[in-house]
Amino acid sequence: MLVAAAIVLFGCGVMGLSYSYSLLLLGRILTGIGIGFSYVIAPLYVAEVSSPATRGMLISFPEIMLNVGILLGYVSTFCLSGLPVTINWRLMLGLGGLLALGLAGGVLIIPESPRWLVVQRRTNEALSVLMKISSSDEEAELRLADIILAAEPKNSQQKAATSVLSVEMCLTCDTRLESLTPVCHGNDNEAAGVWRELLCPSPKTQKILFAALGLQFFQQASGIAVLIYYAPSIFSKAGFHSKSGDLGVTMTIGVAKTVFILIATCYLDTSGRRPLLLISSFGMTASMLMLAGSFLLLNFASAAGFAAPFAVLGSISFVSFFSMGFGPMSGLLASEIFPLRLRAQGVSLSMAMNRLLSGILSLTFLSIIHALSPAGTFFLFAGVSTIATVFVYLVIPETKGRSLEELS
Repeated sequence: MLVAAAIVLFGCGVMGLSYSYSLLLLGRILTGIGIGFSYVIAPLYVAEVSSPATRGMLISFPEIMLNVGILLGYVSTFCLSGLPVTINWRLMLGLGGLLALGLAGGVLIIPESPRWLVVQRRTNEALSVLMKISSSDEEAELRLADIILAAEPKNSQQKAATSVLSVEMCLTCDTRLESLTPVCHGNDNEAAGVWRELLCPSPKTQKILFAALGLQFFQQASGIAVLIYYAPSIFSKAGFHSKSGDLGVTMTIGVAKTVFILIATCYLDTSGRRPLLLISSFGMTASMLMLAGSFLLLNFASAAGFAAPFAVLGSISFVSFFSMGFGPMSGLLASEIFPLRLRAQGVSLSMAMNRLLSGILSLTFLSIIHALSPAGTFFLFAGVSTIATVFVYLVIPETKGRSLEELS
């Protein structure tokens, strides 16, 4: 996370001070790399330090902050739009460096993941961290024993169970735990074995990969990225031609996205993941149908005046339902369902799917609209959301209230 903050800080500086398109693009690539790091690490880290009772709420915080960041981007664009064009965009892009500094400061005071420490055979340190984040020393000891067992490769489970008993016996004395913990060392051979298991998966791992990658696919294929990036263009095509009005409505979308993810956070650990995902996908489908219908109204002179309001309403409705389920849930479930030895690489793989599809859709959206028309494009996204509903119902497991070791 510290490396990610440094890369983003440097990238924002390059963008803010750039004097050519090439430098601006370089800065954008650098910030993209840094954001990619944090996109994977943040939900993974939070999952590994959270208790089952609060994990859903806490893992949604990175998504909440992502939405706050998008909202701040909209607000800064709106506030800086009155400044001279030679400096307003520089300030907008450069200010992101302040957030990177905040991240760097926070990283210096947070503990390392206890699960990562166990994999590195630093068991005493893992126990120390667990005692800080558990409700009692007894709970910390039980969590450590579960982590040690889960960290073992499948062919060493019996040996691990014996080791766990030894660890539990020694937790009450001063014996160093590292010598009793036979977990994997995280070396190159182990990492290569993890990638082999992910790329040539067993039947159980296939199901996990299908769920994780499928959720990331539907999150982006639903059209959220293009709606965020191209909102002013979409409203303009629907008949909304005020520049300040475009920015104001776009800012409203950011507010709605942030508010509804905060609402969802309150129910993640009580209502569960699946109900919120199903509500989210139903609502996203209905919203995309409304957005598609708004462009059909342009074909009727008597109803054309309603196109822009319906487009705005459909867009706000879509991001609201998205933020109730698919927004926070893709990172949450990816961090939960992979077993410990596959988790880091598995989450990386699923996030790569997310970012790759987001980039592809962002680059091709205008071409898709030209080929299918705006109405046809949003009907297509509605169809994707409908398929996502079926996918969630048939594939996604409920993880509420279960420890990561139970899910493994």
